[in-house]
Amino acid sequence: MKKHILGITFLFLSITSYAQFLINAEYRPRFELRDGYKTLKTEQTNPAAFVTQRTRLNLSHTYQNITSKISVQDYRIWGESALKNDEPGLSIFEAWFQLQLNEKWAVTAGRQAFDIDNKRLFSKANWNQVSNSHDGVMLDFDINSTQFKMFTAYNQAKVSTFGTDYSENIRNYKFLNLIWFVKSFENTSIANLTITDGYQKEGTINTDYYRLTTGLIFTYHKSKQDLQLRGFYQTGKTNIGQDVSAYYFSGKYMHKVTSKFNLTEGVEYKSGNDLNDESNTKDNAFDILYGARHGFNGMMDYFSIPATTEKAGLFDGYLKAKIIYNTKLNISIDYHYFSLTNNYVYDNEVQDKFLANELDLTGNWNINKNVNLQLGYGLLVGSKTLERMKDVNADGIQQFFYTMITVKPEFFKHE
Repeated sequence: MKKHILGITFLFLSITSYAQFLINAEYRPRFELRDGYKTLKTEQTNPAAFVTQRTRLNLSHTYQNITSKISVQDYRIWGESALKNDEPGLSIFEAWFQLQLNEKWAVTAGRQAFDIDNKRLFSKANWNQVSNSHDGVMLDFDINSTQFKMFTAYNQAKVSTFGTDYSENIRNYKFLNLIWFVKSFENTSIANLTITDGYQKEGTINTDYYRLTTGLIFTYHKSKQDLQLRGFYQTGKTNIGQDVSAYYFSGKYMHKVTSKFNLTEGVEYKSGNDLNDESNTKDNAFDILYGARHGFNGMMDYFSIPATTEKAGLFDGYLKAKIIYNTKLNISIDYHYFSLTNNYVYDNEVQDKFLANELDLTGNWNINKNVNLQLGYGLLVGSKTLERMKDVNADGIQQFFYTMITVKPEFFKHE
C-alpha cells in the first residue's frame, strides 16, 4: 500500500513539475441590516438582520496550451440548516477548459463566469453570493490593440430523443450569443457589444422569441482624467412575445483632484414606457440583461430592473467622491438623484417624475493580500411617487447597513 501511495505521489509531482497548479479558496460572510432596503419600510415593518456566506474552492491548472478551472461553491444563510441535519448544498460555479490555439486565438468551453465592459450588461454579479455563470463556448482573439470575444450558449433541461423543448426552465434564456469587439488607441478606445438572447414561448415547443441589444462604448483616459460614454438600443421581442424598442445612455467623467481624492460625475438614462399612452403596444423599458444589479443605481437596489419603476424608465444622476488614505484603505461617498424618464399614472393622474435621493458610504480595507474588509451604509429618502409605486405609506428614512469580510487563502501553488 505504501508503495502505491509513493508511486501516486511521485506521479503527481512529476506532472506538476511541468505545469502551473493552484488551489485556493474564498470565504465571504456578510452581515446585513435591512430597514428599507429594496422597498419602503412602514410603521408595521421591522428591520431584518442576517448573515449569508459564500464559500468557494478553486482549482486552476495550466499545462502547455491548455488551461482549466474548477470552482465549487456553497451558499447558505447562517442558521438555515437545522442542527445535526445533513442538507447537500454544493454546486459547480465554474468548470471550463481553454485551448490556446496560437498566439492570437483561444477557445474556452464549459461553465464560465466573466465580466464584459463595465459589467452593466454582462457580469458575474459578484455582489450576489451565488453569482452568475453560463454554460457555453467562448472564442477569443487578442492581438496588440484589438480584442474580440464571442460567447455562445444553447440551453436544454434534459437529454431528449426528439425536440428541443425548454419548458422546464421557461424563464431562462434558451439561446445566447455575445459579441465583444474593442479597438484601443493611445488614449482612447472604441468598442461594440452585441447581445442576442432567445426565450422559448410558453405553452409551445418550437417557438422562440429573440431580442437584440447592441451599442457603442467610447472611453478616453489620460493622466488624471477618465471619460466613458455608452449608448445601446434594444429591439426584437421579450420572453412573452412583446415587441421591444428601448434605449440606454450613460456618461461618466472621473478626475483625480489630488493623489488621494477622486471625483466622479455621471448620468445613466434608461428608456421606459409611457403609462399615460394606452395605445402603445411596444415595450420601451430598457433591460440591463445579465449585468450587475448592485452598485450602479445605488447601494439600496431600489431601481435595478424595469419592474422596479413599473417600466416607466429611470434617470440616475450621481456624484461620487473617493478618499484614498493609502494603498490599503479608501472611503467612498456617493450621491444619487433618481427620477422617471417617462409618465407614471396613479389614480388616473400623471405623477411627478422625481423618485428619491440616496446617499451611500462605503469603506474598503485591504488588510493584507488575502483579507479584505468592507463596510457600507446607505440611506434613501423617497417621494410620494415612489410610495405610490410601492403602494405603501413610508415611515422615515430608508436604511441599509452591511459589513463583509473576504478571505482568500492559497493552499497550494506551483509555477
